[in-house]
Amino acid sequence: MSESRALHNGQYWEQFAVQPSDLDHLVNFLVESEEPHTIDELAYELTRFRHEKVQELVEDTLSQGRMYRPEDVYEEGDVLIFPQMGNLTGVVVKVRPGNNPEYEPFRVIQVETESDQVREFVSEFGYGHPLNTASFLPEEDIDVDDLYERYGGRIESALRETLPGNEQFVNVAHLWFVRGLLVDISEVQLNIAEALLDMQGGGPLRSEAFLEEMELPSEVSKSLQLFSLEYALLRDKRFDEVGPSGQALWYLRSMEPQEVLETPEKLKYMPVPYDRGLLDDVMLALEEQASDEWSDLEPDISVGDDEEVTVVLSYPHLRSGTLPLAPNVEVLFPTAQIADRIRFTFVDADTGEKFPGWVVRSGRYLYGLDAWYEEKDVIVGSYIDLAQGEAPDEFFIGVRPIRSQRREWLRTVTIEQSHLVFEVTRVLVSAEYDELAAVVVPEPESIDALSGQFDNTSLADLIDQGFSGLAGLSLQRAVHALTLYSVLNLMRRVPPGPMLATLAKLEKYESLGDNYWAYRGEE
Repeated sequence: MSESRALHNGQYWEQFAVQPSDLDHLVNFLVESEEPHTIDELAYELTRFRHEKVQELVEDTLSQGRMYRPEDVYEEGDVLIFPQMGNLTGVVVKVRPGNNPEYEPFRVIQVETESDQVREFVSEFGYGHPLNTASFLPEEDIDVDDLYERYGGRIESALRETLPGNEQFVNVAHLWFVRGLLVDISEVQLNIAEALLDMQGGGPLRSEAFLEEMELPSEVSKSLQLFSLEYALLRDKRFDEVGPSGQALWYLRSMEPQEVLETPEKLKYMPVPYDRGLLDDVMLALEEQASDEWSDLEPDISVGDDEEVTVVLSYPHLRSGTLPLAPNVEVLFPTAQIADRIRFTFVDADTGEKFPGWVVRSGRYLYGLDAWYEEKDVIVGSYIDLAQGEAPDEFFIGVRPIRSQRREWLRTVTIEQSHLVFEVTRVLVSAEYDELAAVVVPEPESIDALSGQFDNTSLADLIDQGFSGLAGLSLQRAVHALTLYSVLNLMRRVPPGPMLATLAKLEKYESLGDNYWAYRGEE
């Protein structure tokens, strides 16, 4: 099929693939512009380039002869083009009357093609033949903007697959440029960047702050200076790009909190295989309620920028000064294309005080809340509310304070001879909490001292230890799964899914409905 005919029926664009000539054109485009461009800008330019090439092909093809239509009049010697036959070209060698009583009068032309074949076609045939109204000029009524609207996504995808593997192109975040034209950034200039960050306590600093102290060629555009600098910083292990999407911020890796560089011990999860098919709708609802970062749930895209997200605080996050980057939280917080660690700002919803926070995508948590937790006197099960702040990189965080502190009867866990001891005691509380998840740990250091003791304990045995202790606190000896989840995470990091599947699989436990469980055979 010819290129011009394929363009007409859409296959040319739907089957788009990047060609070497396309890459040569994009290199020239970037060189001439002297500016880095986004992938969508390059895709638009490639659409324009290809559209121009095809239009030239069409014009060249039509210059060779008349386009065949059945209703037209032809004479011997006319050169015709047949777009519906792959742009077949031929010369009219004879014209004779047609013979069909239903359609007379019309004529028949004999055409000798380039391969010396003689074929016959009707002419002067005005009886509604579809070829009389067909448009064979490819996309003759469509401009580049319309083409890009239709096929831009396909072209962008093709470029995303091709450019990373081509040595001529380099990218920083969402921008692309030609490797050979980057401004050279010397080791001395990188040392200046390190010194500036050190003076700021490690960072963060925007890329523009470095340029003021560096003497880069004045004839080079500022955008290319920034691109070249950021490319050099990304390749130097001393520096971390920690800005959210659309904002480059730099930090000295050596001065980032250790809890950001390495996942805190209490948050580390060794995956436990389990049959997810054992979870019914009630269990899946509890997964969402628990807001566990390791639950196998899709991000909640229904959460808007102006909505508040609530997390029920678990023991591992309370002790680590973190919050889970769970599906309902993930959609709210900033991301970046390549950064694993992203710096942002927490804003206390009550006092307005601002303090630094970090997104650690690989560990699926937010860090920076240890001092804030201590100030707010929160417990396992406390409600933590999150919302977008006034700036894109600011996020409100708050508890739900009780007007006047009061003592309430709550589950309490202590340690005696390396075993968990469960009681119900009166405890002074300062903020609202989920009654099912709430657990008070008066001496967390004693719990922490057991760290590692339960690493090799089977999940079934962990459940048995937690379940037996909690069942003894209730006259009905019933245990809610969310309470069990809170207790299990005192011993070892366990998301709800494996716990619920194990409960469903073991015969010793029986579901009472609404995520309450009891030992089988007990009333």
